[in-house]
Amino acid sequence: MIKSVLFDLDGTLLPLNQDEFLREYLNHLGARVANVADPKKFISQLLASTEVMIKSRDKSKTNQQVFFDDFLPNIGVAPDILMPVIDNFYETDFVLVKPTTKSNADARRAVMAVAELGIDVVVATNPIFPISAIRQRIDWAGVGDVKFTFVTCYEECHFCKPHPEYYLEIAERIGRKPEDCLMVGNDVIEDLAAARIGMKTYLVTDCLLNSQEAEAKADYQGTLAELAATIAGIIRTENGRIKDNE
Repeated sequence: MIKSVLFDLDGTLLPLNQDEFLREYLNHLGARVANVADPKKFISQLLASTEVMIKSRDKSKTNQQVFFDDFLPNIGVAPDILMPVIDNFYETDFVLVKPTTKSNADARRAVMAVAELGIDVVVATNPIFPISAIRQRIDWAGVGDVKFTFVTCYEECHFCKPHPEYYLEIAERIGRKPEDCLMVGNDVIEDLAAARIGMKTYLVTDCLLNSQEAEAKADYQGTLAELAATIAGIIRTENGRIKDNE
């Protein structure tokens, strides 16, 4: 039975070109820290430490802790100097990246169709950003007023996609069995990995990502518009199927 729907953010609820978004994000962040750090060194180390964070499977540390444990010793700038600049970037300059994204009314329709059924709604983005940056992108997607059951972020999560522990942690946080969840996303590798722990999957094809050219084995797939039109029916069908087998 589907009791919770997990929505990926970038490329799913918030259509964007990932490469363009990343380029603009790094350019603006590099410019913002230029007064306290060499921008090239900063960006290079940020990417390297992000990779360390993504690969980590240390359940004792949040993603934020893993990132800064690797980043700060290698960047050569005192935390009390660097951290206020980074925090201020997200408060004031992160919005400069917004033009690389676009809102789609079908994203809101899909989310509201789930909420109206009384089903939990979760934002299951890869938790490599602080919550402030994620909340802004949720606003850009046109669903900032939605009361989500949980929003993944690097301050609270201990794993990243596509590790199965990422999905298990979400299920535990929201009090659901994996088989009671539907993961909706646009990345064949990262989002369809939810199936490995028993979650149902829906592949959104508008901004499809498939870095390894893997076979897309999803329970459902379609455009964001098709998702908005059918997700309530999918949930009813799945839940009806369970009841029929009881």
